[in-house]
Amino acid sequence: MEKTKKVSGSIWQKIIFAISLFYVFFHIYTAAFGVVSGVGQKALHIGIVMVIYYLREFVKIDRKMPARLWDILCCVGVIASIAYLIRIDATYALRAGITYTSDIIFGIILIVTLLDCTRRIVGNSLCIVISAFILYAFVGQYLPSFLKYSGMSLKRFINVMYLGTDGIFGTALYSSAAFIVLFIILGAVMQETGVGAFFTDLATLGFGKYCGGPAKVAVVASGFFGSISGSAIANVISTGTFTIPMMKEVGFDNEYAGAVEAAASTGGQFMPPVMGATAFLIAEILNISYYEIVKAAAIPAILYYVGILLTVHLNAKKNGLKGIPPEKMPDKKAVLSKVYLALPLIALLIMMGYFRMTVSRAGLYTIAMTLILVELSPDTRINYQSFRRIIDGSVNGVLPVAVACAAVGIITGVVMATGIAFRLSGILLELSQGITWVLLVLTMVASLIMGMGMPTTAAYMVLVVLVVPALVDLGVQPLAAHLFVLYFGVISNITPPVALAAYAAAGLSKGNPNKTGFVAFRLAISGFVLPFMFVYNNVLLMQGGMFEVIRAFLSALLGVYCLSCTVEKYFVKWKASIPETLILLGTSILLIHPGVITDLIGIAIIAVLYVAHTAFSRRKAAGVN
Repeated sequence: MEKTKKVSGSIWQKIIFAISLFYVFFHIYTAAFGVVSGVGQKALHIGIVMVIYYLREFVKIDRKMPARLWDILCCVGVIASIAYLIRIDATYALRAGITYTSDIIFGIILIVTLLDCTRRIVGNSLCIVISAFILYAFVGQYLPSFLKYSGMSLKRFINVMYLGTDGIFGTALYSSAAFIVLFIILGAVMQETGVGAFFTDLATLGFGKYCGGPAKVAVVASGFFGSISGSAIANVISTGTFTIPMMKEVGFDNEYAGAVEAAASTGGQFMPPVMGATAFLIAEILNISYYEIVKAAAIPAILYYVGILLTVHLNAKKNGLKGIPPEKMPDKKAVLSKVYLALPLIALLIMMGYFRMTVSRAGLYTIAMTLILVELSPDTRINYQSFRRIIDGSVNGVLPVAVACAAVGIITGVVMATGIAFRLSGILLELSQGITWVLLVLTMVASLIMGMGMPTTAAYMVLVVLVVPALVDLGVQPLAAHLFVLYFGVISNITPPVALAAYAAAGLSKGNPNKTGFVAFRLAISGFVLPFMFVYNNVLLMQGGMFEVIRAFLSALLGVYCLSCTVEKYFVKWKASIPETLILLGTSILLIHPGVITDLIGIAIIAVLYVAHTAFSRRKAAGVN
């Protein structure tokens, strides 16, 4: 009997791997030769990955029979609903809007299974939000005030959600199927072949020997890997297993070590060139080139990471912490001999920036280049086991993103069909009384709440539909508005009380999760200031002349330093008093905000503070002697 179970399990595992293999090569093939026309690309993208998930759940030995029966029923339901949709896709345009009973049946099956996947893969929070929107679609006529609308029949609901391109099979799922999946595959290749480890070693060589070196290594390495990874939590687990023990070894406490990793891992999702794949959605929605997104996001992302680096540096100086001992540093020759592994990311920027190549084509070439380069060394060469892990890792990475994109399509469909976005924008504008900073604060709060417990992609898509129109109506530049909600949707990963990235890091550091979350919040404080600054002055988004952009960047760097001094209450090499800390906080705002007058005032304050503190210290030392 036991032998039969093992054979059966082995057969199922082979079937699942075969489907996963087909799934990965399907997307590589369509990136090379063109996507499947009509709804086919999107339908196969979400359908196959859901089938893989249900089959994986079905073969788990510890699942009871009723649960396994539900898994296989859902699997059959997904196959049937996707197959039906692909079959009618060619003739749907000839129907003149008629919805048949069979459309309703298969549409309901797909929506139910999608909600089930959302609950189990993404989490209850998104599932509850989607369920609320579905309920609103049918009971809107009974609600008061601005929520009231004429209501939606079941036929129209299925027409929008299942058969049209404003619902499940909308822009978000298209981006996932055409672009995002390729960079998730790239991330899996890099992780399994040791490219990610190379970046960690490179960061260790560059920063490890300095005071608090392991913390600086965590910041830089997490920035490298987090740009490719689509999940802050995945980034914490990947790089934190190496960096957190190193930080603890040189003297950082459990909570601080975990917080550094959480804050750095979170920022990877708005760090170019890949930006956790959400940048592709922004480019698709705004209908601008991906290169424009990367260019605009570069300065704020660099300032965010510089802010964390400076903060951990000041903390290490204040507490007298050392760097990594020389005997534990990686071999310089061995690391630099693999510097060619950085070429794919450099080539990616060149392909999209200089040659203006499409995202899918650039992603395909980057994958191909990475696969060729990793074969140059036995340490990174792909064998059968690593190949299997690449395929499994690709599917694991796609699952939450694809399901979230499809599920958020239901919210988008309801919002478009009911017009609630326009009414909500009106309410937000009314609450803010037309004052930009008030609306920005309301948007920040909404973004932090929506981002708690949701993947970045899902949170961003919900916020784009519900909140961004109000910002644009008040005159905020569209790109700045999109990046604003993205930043706070991402930073919610380290914002208590639901700081998921901090909780994951606390698990590795053995620290208190809540304390880790609050420390991560402090470390990432620049991420709460920068979005307001680039909304008010787009120079930080490289919208301006070269001299103006360079001046704004340099003054913002000084401002971020003052902000780090505020967080650590430590200026240059002295512990700052409370009045000095408050002065530094005000100075940081003046310097981060791009403007000649504010820059000059900020620089003057820093100069006076430094001279006064130096003179006071000398007098004090002379008095002691």
